[in-house]
Amino acid sequence: MQEAFEALRGHPLEPGDDPVTVELVFAEERTPDAVADQIRAALPGVEVEVDSAFGSPEDRFHFVTFPGIAARGQEPEVFAFARALRRETGATDANPVLADSLYGAAAIGGGFDTEAALFSCETPRENLSPFGWVHPVIRTPQAWTRSRGQGAIVAVIDTGHSSHQELNGIIRSNGQLNLVEGGTDASDRFNAGFLRHPGHGTLVCSVVASRGSANGAGDVSGPGAITGSAPEATVLPIRAIRSVINFSQRTIPAAIAHAVAQGADVITMAMGGPTRVSATEKALRDATRAGLVVTCAAGNCWPKVVFPAAYAANGLCTAVAALTHTQTPWPKTGRGPEVTIAAPGEHVWGAAKNKATDPDNGIKAAQGTTLATSLTAGVAALWVARHGGRAALAQKASAAGTTVQAMFVHCLTHGLTKPPVWNGATDLGAGMLDAERLLGAALPAGPTGTEAVAEAALPAAGVEPTSEILALHLANHNPEALDEYGPEIAEYAAEILWLSHRAGARTRAAETEGVEAAMIRPDRASAGLRAALATRPELRAVVAVP
Repeated sequence: MQEAFEALRGHPLEPGDDPVTVELVFAEERTPDAVADQIRAALPGVEVEVDSAFGSPEDRFHFVTFPGIAARGQEPEVFAFARALRRETGATDANPVLADSLYGAAAIGGGFDTEAALFSCETPRENLSPFGWVHPVIRTPQAWTRSRGQGAIVAVIDTGHSSHQELNGIIRSNGQLNLVEGGTDASDRFNAGFLRHPGHGTLVCSVVASRGSANGAGDVSGPGAITGSAPEATVLPIRAIRSVINFSQRTIPAAIAHAVAQGADVITMAMGGPTRVSATEKALRDATRAGLVVTCAAGNCWPKVVFPAAYAANGLCTAVAALTHTQTPWPKTGRGPEVTIAAPGEHVWGAAKNKATDPDNGIKAAQGTTLATSLTAGVAALWVARHGGRAALAQKASAAGTTVQAMFVHCLTHGLTKPPVWNGATDLGAGMLDAERLLGAALPAGPTGTEAVAEAALPAAGVEPTSEILALHLANHNPEALDEYGPEIAEYAAEILWLSHRAGARTRAAETEGVEAAMIRPDRASAGLRAALATRPELRAVVAVP
């Protein structure tokens, strides 16, 4: 392990960089001090910090951080070090926690200007009118005759909230959490600068639950300029990240756990990236067992569905893709078998506040899977309120031998047909979000086939090993490579997953973002993985490593 660690030490931390962090997963609970002592024994004099993923005195999931050493630019060496760390500590899994981005073009920016790449993750802007045009499309006005979301709590895990007219009366003051600066004030600090996106949480909150109404023509009646899809729900903001463009999943497990503990009915996460973090899966499993509905963004400019939305394939969330106002696929949306549903994600109006001095009444027509996911989260709140809340639904799900998440997916997709303009596409989910159909669907009387695996069927750590997550990823996106994947290279699963997503983003950038392929810096693979892929051409093609 010493040699693998030494390979990292020549890359000092620069402003804006994240230090090397590795998630270690154990079959039994350990204290952070015990994990740290074991690492120090193997690496005398090393500066290391160990924190349990959920803040408990003992845990099976720990984040191990090496301050002063940057991960960015030496990811292959970080993966190699993580494998050495797993072997030394006896962990069952070791996953580097790397910088994530909801925007694939920003994540693989490398050889070209990242701000320009981010802009290319958009389609031409158009300010459609009226401001509530989306509501007749997803049939919320009809659904509101059954439920407007009263009593439902939607936890928005994002950059936080702000003072804004569209958020008046919707933000729950008790139970907020700030996992960035610390404390219980989840307001957005408007951290500006390169790869920052302040105000994103405010946008999400408004699209979920801004007060008001809309008629069948999409005309909005106050108090603000827009209305959310659940105009009587309450939002619990959790500030877990500074930006959806550049963030770490390290805070996400604790954020999900907090939402469960605070009694949320729905969790929405309009964020994502290519990094597999086992503790996020564990938190989603706990949320599912507790009876919550979870909606996640499929990703922008990532052609394959990113994490945590990719866990929809495991029955742990709802993965949402984005459509244009004509119901065609939004060109930049993440797609794949993991997608549950698609919803409008282009030219959708929401609150606009990107710095503290911006006015409190600004709105904008925004785009991306953020909007599609937020609309779906609000509609989920309508459904939960319609059926009496989380506790009542959990009781019904238990009696039926299923989960609330699986019941929601069943009602959301049952009998849904794909719009003709999809031309038969099978990677955008069952169809387009239809709030009226969802609320009118009968709850399933038994298992639906989309339930998460029972806890007793999982390994001792309580999550699927990363090797199995990769196997499912390959089955969904690159089945031709499955024959080359087996136990002998399972230890490279985290690295292959990460490289697979990034290879897809580079391909999409070259094909659709107006970026020359030659301008995009290819990723390196670790020496061990390069050797393992030497006789595996299909897997080598998946990661697109020279």
